[in-house]
Amino acid sequence: MRRDTRNRLLEAAEGEFTAHGYPRTTVTRIAASAGVSVQTLYLAWGSKRELLRGYLESALAGDAASPEDAITRFTGLSPRERLVELADLVGEIAERAATGWRLYRDASAVDPDIAADWDELQLLRHRLIARVFEDIPATALADGLTPKAAVDTAWTIASPDSHDLLVRRLGYAPGEFRDWMARTLTAAVLAPDSGADTTM
Repeated sequence: MRRDTRNRLLEAAEGEFTAHGYPRTTVTRIAASAGVSVQTLYLAWGSKRELLRGYLESALAGDAASPEDAITRFTGLSPRERLVELADLVGEIAERAATGWRLYRDASAVDPDIAADWDELQLLRHRLIARVFEDIPATALADGLTPKAAVDTAWTIASPDSHDLLVRRLGYAPGEFRDWMARTLTAAVLAPDSGADTTM
């Protein structure tokens, strides 16, 4: 199946999912919006669920070739710089993927397969944050905080729900959200005297 057909279907799915939500969106409407037959949709993507997954993965990836590529952004940064960079990365991803996150979360309540996908995506997010933290020495962490607890704390703060609450519900601008996340991550995870000039 040609790449442009798959991409047209992704664009159509994004519009339909955003307008109608996952449960009320039909493959017939997606196919019509993309200008293809329902059979072509199934040949290209297999199912409505796979289209939703493809849409979210595309939004999450952006220009990166793979999620692992994002880790290179943290090379040589001090603990504080790493958390500021993490806040920037989460903000960038959220601007692309906020709608996909919300659709996936809502669809997981009605589709057990999507719920399993959503759980896996959250665990993947946890693993990537653990990679960001793996070179931060325990001595740089807040008093009494273990490396595992630091990762768990950052995973919770840097979550799709935080973006949804602050940006969609309270009207934070993207820059305000990033500033909040950088401040909150630093205060929650790092010792007060962990200097920004200690590179990894």
